[in-house]
Amino acid sequence: MKSGRKVEEIARRAAERLKREVTVNAVIAWWLTAMTPLGRQTPELPADVTFSDVELGVLRDFATDGMPPASAPAF
Repeated sequence: MKSGRKVEEIARRAAERLKREVTVNAVIAWWLTAMTPLGRQTPELPADVTFSDVELGVLRDFATDGMPPASAPAF
């Protein structure tokens, strides 16, 4: 049953996916931690100082539709 259903392979893929998700969440947490004081000290700072055009597009679409665009990368 174990080898026929490839349980170990599924578990390894799940662990790799979890590792990627933790990594992405850590980067997001770091970014938010860095941007919070910046936003408080200089609230008039334009968004394009801290975000790329692609990031601004994704954020704009998400704010409008509540969903990332279809072209956004999947993690």
